[in-house]
Amino acid sequence: MGREKTLFKNSLIYLIGNFGSKFLGILIIPLYTHYLNTEQFGYFDLVVSYITLLTPLVTFQITDALYRYLLDSKDSRESSKIITNSYTIMLLNLLILNLFLVILFQFVDFNYKYLFLIQLDTLILYTIWIQTARGLKQIFLYSVSGVIFTVVSLVSNLFFIIVLEYKVNGLILSNIIAAAVTFIYVEYKLRLINYFNFKYISRKFNLKLIKFSLPLIPNVVSWWVMNGSVRTLLTHYEGMQANGLFAIANKFPSILLMLNTIFSLAWQESVITESKSKDNKEFYTKMFNYYIIFQFTGVIIFLSITKFLMQFLVDESYYISWTYIPFLYLATIFSGFSSFYGASYLSSEKTMGSFYTSVLGAVVNLIVSICLIPVIGIQGACVATMFAFLTMWIARIINTRKYFKININIKTLVELSIITAVYVYLYYYENTILEFILFILALIIFALYNKKLLLKVKQVLFNKVKLLNKIKA
Repeated sequence: MGREKTLFKNSLIYLIGNFGSKFLGILIIPLYTHYLNTEQFGYFDLVVSYITLLTPLVTFQITDALYRYLLDSKDSRESSKIITNSYTIMLLNLLILNLFLVILFQFVDFNYKYLFLIQLDTLILYTIWIQTARGLKQIFLYSVSGVIFTVVSLVSNLFFIIVLEYKVNGLILSNIIAAAVTFIYVEYKLRLINYFNFKYISRKFNLKLIKFSLPLIPNVVSWWVMNGSVRTLLTHYEGMQANGLFAIANKFPSILLMLNTIFSLAWQESVITESKSKDNKEFYTKMFNYYIIFQFTGVIIFLSITKFLMQFLVDESYYISWTYIPFLYLATIFSGFSSFYGASYLSSEKTMGSFYTSVLGAVVNLIVSICLIPVIGIQGACVATMFAFLTMWIARIINTRKYFKININIKTLVELSIITAVYVYLYYYENTILEFILFILALIIFALYNKKLLLKVKQVLFNKVKLLNKIKA
């Protein structure tokens, strides 16, 4: 199978597993906005944000090393060694954290503290188990686990929020149950505990894993700074209600972020496997230029329909959040470009580059946020996020140019940037007829610019159907 077809096939499988969980974030917006006020949802968003911060600190981001080395594993013995040492590091750190937090809770009091701890534990176990499945190339199982997480989370949310009226408690409990059920399912299917063998524990190999992973911790923490710190600053300057509006505004760009995440999962595997091929520069260039087109044309479509959708998806008290979405769409584009280049750090094992570029992005985010949020409020947070990811992407272009060479199609990039800027400008005109015209034009632009990509997708799907028909015959 050609590498482009392999990338497409893997992206499709990841789409099956991730689309439901990400789409749930949009689908369930009416539930959130009807049963929770902006302050309650803002508080829950902060809880999730702090869990996101603690996870890499607790795990040493060992999940990336686990995945990277499992892909190169030659036999079950080597896989067992990788899993044993990775799990040893992670479980020991998790034990220390739990002891520390239980002691801390005796002196510090805050809402949902023990639910917070349980959610952190279950999400970490869930993450490392499904990442192991991915490293063992069980990507179908990885995808199925995403579907299970989505279904359990949805049912739990409906039960806890609507029936029992648990509100924030219900949201946290739903995450705990979904993560626990999925973790148990993956363990049942793969019996990963059987890979664990004390005789494979090696101090030298542990250090190798940690050396690979540690530079990635600031990377993930920096991503938190670009998201979590903005929420903290918003809460400080504008109150918890502003954070709730910002959280809802982020739900719409999360559709594009979902697609970026799905592609990134498949792209990481392709970059690692193609890193030693002679013509990888041509492959990387072709894929990134496709990616540029898809990102910008996708955002153009989203800009043309967002206000229309929000009328049906959010409660009136949240509707003002439509004004904050355009710059978050742009931030998502640059975030996707950063992740595309970021995959090269895993393949080359030069993870310090990820550290430097992420810290730079985080610093830019913090400075711009502090300057703009007191002046223009929530919009300042959106602009800061956009500039941070743009800075990170440019820094990664410069940082990776020696081993990740891509010839960007500047003409296409400039054209689409101008068209997107026009759409952002017209987004703020509230005119139904104009919105309809912009939507039709957006579909035409998408079709014209993505013509080659759409033809390739059509050919792959046609070949699949043809093969299935032959098998049935």
